[in-house]
Amino acid sequence: MRTAAFSIISPNYRHYARVLMESVKRMHPEWHRFVLLVGGGPPSDCGDEDRFETVPLEAISLPHPRQFCFRYTILELNTAVKPWMFAHLFERGYDRVIYLDPDIVIYSRLAEIEAAPPETFLVLTPHLTGSIGGDIHPSERTILQAGSYNLGFLAVARTPQLADFLAWWKEKLEFQCVVDVARGLFVDQRWIDLAPGLFAGVSILRHDGYNVAYWNLRQRTVAFQAGNATVNGQPLRFFHFSGFDPASPQMVSKHDSGLRLIDAGEARTLINAYIEALQEAGYAQFRNSPYAHGVFADGTPIPSAARQAYRTSVELQAKGGEDPFQHPELFAGLRDPAATSPLAAKAGLASYRILSRARPIVRLIPSAARVSMREFLLGRKERPQAAAHGDRSLPPGINIIGYFERETGVGESARLFRRACQRAGLPSHCIDVDADPAVQQAAFRTSVIHVNGDRSPEVQKQLRHVFDASAYNIGCWHWELPEMSDSWIASAEPLDEIWAPSSFIQSAISRKVSVPVVHMPHGVEVTDIEPCSAEELSVPPGRFVFLCILDLASVMERKNPLAAVEAFRRAFPSHGSAALLIKAVYAERHRDEYGDLEEQLRGVPDVYLINRLLPRARLNGLLASCDAVVSLHRSEGFGLIPAEAMALGKPVVATGWSGNMDFMNSRNSCPVNFRLVTLDRTFDAYPAGAQWAEPDVAHGSELLRRLLEDSAYRVEIGERARDTMRTQFSPEAAALRYRRRLEFLGLMDGAGRSA
Repeated sequence: MRTAAFSIISPNYRHYARVLMESVKRMHPEWHRFVLLVGGGPPSDCGDEDRFETVPLEAISLPHPRQFCFRYTILELNTAVKPWMFAHLFERGYDRVIYLDPDIVIYSRLAEIEAAPPETFLVLTPHLTGSIGGDIHPSERTILQAGSYNLGFLAVARTPQLADFLAWWKEKLEFQCVVDVARGLFVDQRWIDLAPGLFAGVSILRHDGYNVAYWNLRQRTVAFQAGNATVNGQPLRFFHFSGFDPASPQMVSKHDSGLRLIDAGEARTLINAYIEALQEAGYAQFRNSPYAHGVFADGTPIPSAARQAYRTSVELQAKGGEDPFQHPELFAGLRDPAATSPLAAKAGLASYRILSRARPIVRLIPSAARVSMREFLLGRKERPQAAAHGDRSLPPGINIIGYFERETGVGESARLFRRACQRAGLPSHCIDVDADPAVQQAAFRTSVIHVNGDRSPEVQKQLRHVFDASAYNIGCWHWELPEMSDSWIASAEPLDEIWAPSSFIQSAISRKVSVPVVHMPHGVEVTDIEPCSAEELSVPPGRFVFLCILDLASVMERKNPLAAVEAFRRAFPSHGSAALLIKAVYAERHRDEYGDLEEQLRGVPDVYLINRLLPRARLNGLLASCDAVVSLHRSEGFGLIPAEAMALGKPVVATGWSGNMDFMNSRNSCPVNFRLVTLDRTFDAYPAGAQWAEPDVAHGSELLRRLLEDSAYRVEIGERARDTMRTQFSPEAAALRYRRRLEFLGLMDGAGRSA
């Protein structure tokens, strides 16, 4: 069957079309590929002849094309022209025509389309193949409003129904392809809801591997088997990156603010690869390309209100003639949307309600801006409010509250913060929780408290005079699972906001608390180094040393050292070329766990286990002397050891999930594939029913072996690792983030700035 595949773009989406059509070419080289260009320049100006044939809008015989294009926004127009492009390709002799949104990538042959019975006329894919609980967007009600079927994909075959279908569809989309949910319309999708009842031969393809996207990603689990992507156990046919913006890579889609990249499971691998593909396809070149139908003939922008008025006014249509783009004077009074119109009022109220539900995010905006936003959306002025709480008589600067002498992760958090402030000259004052509270006083107007939610009430009570003296109290919290414990919720109430060292922690906490949660990564640097080699710790000389550092107080099941052992054993079955050094601490406090570990490692060649608390400078020396660091953890809040190793230019092999993915990627380190699993029992603070990652040991072993065998690769990712940490996660970079946030809140007043 002679098949054509096509997409529709405006000039600013050419990079998306390139990535899509390259995937079509890989999976279906026998299909002919076309892209309809809407609102662009000459079709041959970008050298895409080998990728696809560009079809200019003028080629598809729109009725009254200038009126047609003026009627619709860019989204509406790129959708409305769809049936005319189908007709154009059928007229060119194709037996089957397939439409794909430009933000789609095909990952395997669309076998189900190829195998469809000959009587199949139209193939649709539903938005959902599983139910969604609750009513938070995206919900089943959202899908009802948008349409049951996602028309990012549509396969149409030449059958007796074709002419009637295209005539019906053209008639609907010529004037009624609009986003108007209040009237029951959402571009072409709501119309196609009628198609299964109106036309014979319509097939609903319920295969979970089709049209995987943000709206169903919570019901469809992406995994990798032998390097191939699957969805709920079925092959992934295509992923629809709807609403994904490379400028906001931490979000899966701009249409779902609650779904972050760290929440996407193994789909994150697809998204990260998609970012690179878009960049290589010309994202920077095309993203801001002009849209010809976005302005009048004199160059002034066309507001949406002008298009709406034109659609509903016979008088404006008559005066605009064949080319309303030539008549900006007809729409002069509509350049600014009428804020008092009923439609705008309803939209403003709906937006305000949505933002109210997103209060933890909205509270990141300064109070004055929030008031202006509220007044704009509700269409009314508000009475002046009383001044916010807090005594700002203290000078600008930061009280750093924490466990400065404890060798714990939370203690290190406070020390890293102190170093960043000192390095950047930010005025700061340290308050040690373990010191006498009677002699501790607030020196500055802001306090940052490096104490987790489980201990916060106790510390707040102990240092009540410091909290009361501060104008703004910020908690710096760490957590290692996708959802924060409910027992911490009350601890957030006395705080003004929370700083999360990773986006993973930010996502976990922000779901539960009402105060703002701000992503504020640590500044990482390793400078105090005393020599310490693996040979000093009983590793034979001449080995390639992989280092795994284990704090037994951090829950051994979470740190998962046995996965590192198994990966090492598979990578190096022969004795002598490499060694795995597992350095543990606090075995005396966790004798049973350490004893079990010793027993399981007994007889495993080239694996060395020591229990020794090294001074910090000596530990840094050990990190500096090893060849690579391994952490096949099940979850990390931040991942300090991998971060420090990368700052030293060391290759890191670590599970590609949780907090360490803020600074790790496939270009600067070795992220290990994983699958998410549900805890079948409670492990310390991590309850049964929660989720964490199970690393792919086979993939880990491949990466270990490559590091030893490929010195060029090892050097390359080590250099990129050092560069990432130096430019993005240095103490100076961290202090700049602190300063900007506090200045944003009006708490710094330029304090500590050099001349």
